[in-house]
Amino acid sequence: MLSRTGVAVLAVSVALATAIPAQAAAPAPADPPGVEVGVVKQIANRADTRYCLTFVTSNKVPMAVMMACAPGKEGKTQQWVVTDKGQLQVAMSKSVGGALAKTGACLDTGADLVTTPKGAPVLVLPCRDGDGQKWNYDQSSGSFVNAANGMALSSLLGKGVKKQAQPTGVQSASGATYQGWSALPLPGLDILGAVLALVNALLASLGLALPLPIANAAGSLFSLLQAKTPVPAQMTTLPKQMMQLAQR
Repeated sequence: MLSRTGVAVLAVSVALATAIPAQAAAPAPADPPGVEVGVVKQIANRADTRYCLTFVTSNKVPMAVMMACAPGKEGKTQQWVVTDKGQLQVAMSKSVGGALAKTGACLDTGADLVTTPKGAPVLVLPCRDGDGQKWNYDQSSGSFVNAANGMALSSLLGKGVKKQAQPTGVQSASGATYQGWSALPLPGLDILGAVLALVNALLASLGLALPLPIANAAGSLFSLLQAKTPVPAQMTTLPKQMMQLAQR
């Protein structure tokens, strides 16, 4: 467990990492790059391309949140690949070994298996053939619409929330920028990136504390899905395993 001093240092690091001047935000390109099948990329939100879809665990529940895009090895938990089945797969998930070596890990609403608790974030679970893991991507709007519930993958960043991490969920498709996603070139390392990389590595390895209502909804959804589909214990430690493998 982190000491109080460690938590304070982490909080300061997060504050420094997120205190990016408004003018530093990358301007929205006229024709945002789409997400291609089979190509490993970081996936940024079009509301603010400094923030990427990130695989973390919170209270041992694997999920996808928005965090500042990290460079180099620390960005491994932000690299995704769209499969030919329309899944959003954690690109490195098959490389870690264990129970996930064959399936990998994919973004999952679970809406084809259970009634999703209100406010639950999108989870990351072993890849399967169900519609809860299938996403229809619209190249022009950048939206990912889930085949099971018809809802669009959404980030809270588009609603003015500017924190280091926020969960992603699904909402009615509206064409808003916080429901748009673009592929980013895999980045290099710079001074600011080094700070972000440190914070992201710590959060990915130690787990992320989310607001209690969201954490409770996530835990409920995870429990419901565990009763419907096999979820190996490895899922709860996979981000840490990926970080350790990336550092070798």
